[in-house]
Amino acid sequence: MVAVIAILVTLMTAGVSLLNGTGAQSRRAGTDMMAGLIEQARTKAITSRSYVILAIAEPGDLPAGDERCRIGLFRIEGSEAPTSLDNINAVLLNRWQLLNTGVVLIPGSVPVDDGDDDLENPLDLPQATINYGAAKNLSVQVHAIAFNPRGGRHFPFGPDPIALRIAEGNYRGGTATPYERGTQKSITENRLRIGRVNARPYRLD
Repeated sequence: MVAVIAILVTLMTAGVSLLNGTGAQSRRAGTDMMAGLIEQARTKAITSRSYVILAIAEPGDLPAGDERCRIGLFRIEGSEAPTSLDNINAVLLNRWQLLNTGVVLIPGSVPVDDGDDDLENPLDLPQATINYGAAKNLSVQVHAIAFNPRGGRHFPFGPDPIALRIAEGNYRGGTATPYERGTQKSITENRLRIGRVNARPYRLD
């Protein structure tokens, strides 16, 4: 009996470690994916000499009918700097990319250690409206980060950096639900900081 209990405890411990490792790997892969797409958006803006939007479509923003978050890149039509991202005409540059399973983008500002103001999160801001398709007959409301032709951040407006939060979790009823662990209800996450002039992403953790 003691031997059986010992084996069960060992298997449970190994299972928890494996699940934690898998979650951490998914989170790292999701963070790398977001960093790569941000860099791709910057590069597209520079090479095309146009304004490019990285669009974050949460479940319900697109008529997909599933509980998945999608990321798309759009080139804004025209050469003028948009003064807002309401009712923007744009061209979808690639297919919508699915965020990794087991990973969510969560709202909430990110505190910094140097005493400055918390970093604003694009998911806390009003959504942008983008019209696209051959006849601009498709419209979507998304959270957006826009880049200018010099590779800087155009939106969200303002000189301060912004930050994205990538956590382990899933989407339920269209809402990001991060996994909470322990009695402290701690959330395991990675954070990407995006500057204003040089909008290259880098990890804060």
